[in-house]
Amino acid sequence: MEFFISLLLCLIAFNTSLTWATNVRTSNFKGIVCNQCQQWCENTDLVATGPMRQGKAGPQGPVGAPGDIGPPGRVGPVGPTGPQGEINMTLVEQILDRKIEEALQVFNVSCCNGAKLESATARNHSGVVQKITSSCDGAKLESALERNDSGGVFQVIIPEVGVRNVFCDVIDDGGNWTIFQRRMNGNVDFFRGWDDYVNGFGDLRGDHWLGLEAMHQMTKRGNMEMKIKMITRDGVYWVAKYSNFLIDPGSDNYRLHVSGYSGNATVGDRLAYHDNQQFSTKDADHEASLGNCASYCEGAWWYRSCYHSNLNGNFHKTDVKGFALYDGSNIDLYLRFSEMKFRKRAGN
Repeated sequence: MEFFISLLLCLIAFNTSLTWATNVRTSNFKGIVCNQCQQWCENTDLVATGPMRQGKAGPQGPVGAPGDIGPPGRVGPVGPTGPQGEINMTLVEQILDRKIEEALQVFNVSCCNGAKLESATARNHSGVVQKITSSCDGAKLESALERNDSGGVFQVIIPEVGVRNVFCDVIDDGGNWTIFQRRMNGNVDFFRGWDDYVNGFGDLRGDHWLGLEAMHQMTKRGNMEMKIKMITRDGVYWVAKYSNFLIDPGSDNYRLHVSGYSGNATVGDRLAYHDNQQFSTKDADHEASLGNCASYCEGAWWYRSCYHSNLNGNFHKTDVKGFALYDGSNIDLYLRFSEMKFRKRAGN
């Protein structure tokens, strides 16, 4: 009896809700009915077996195909600096060799042979300061030697020495001279030790010594001639020229070989006495006398008990220590200028 009364009440509620429930989905409608007839609905299978009840999850499907590759991510921060690598000296040498070759193509000069004014980029009326590096940068007219009208400074490649500055006389007697000694004002001290004379010193624009090692490397193949210009304190101009000139290596203390004299000096050939002599300085005595001629004469030379010429002597003194020639009769002829230079003999 109680069951029929409950069913009757539900039917009345159902009839009342029929008008607005027409457009409600079946699942919502069943929920409303169940709310009003909760007790009855809970005791029936209407909801549990209704077609709109969500079922249990089925088994997982197979994995889908991979998607497209996404865009690149952002660049990460710079990492710490690694340790410094070793210098590739072979590569460095190759680069330097190439730069030197380029330089020589810019200005074709080996030692001073072939240095021509018309090939230079900066000149005065007779010479030029020309720096041959990887380019001709820095060769400017204001750098030219203004107090000598015979040539200029060039960088040349000397075997076993490297790139060195030398003064090239491009005017005198056809040019191509490499100057290895000049004394013109006494501003440079020539009373020096062995190392200075081996490596060279002074100012290429004035008083200087090129260096024994460079002289050896540039003359060792032979076929060289040498010329000396001198001016006495009385203003007399002398020239001595030698058809053969060579400097031996340091292992023989840069022994001098000179011959084939011609010139106008009244005292004649003042260098023949020193032929085949080793070079000596105040701290390296290689000459034959019992004493040290270099110290006694305040110079450095190819001494031989002691000298007939002392062109590296004291510029300012007028005695045995002076910048002088010996005339063979116990008289020294003092100088105020000297210039010594060499070049390949013509035709060689």
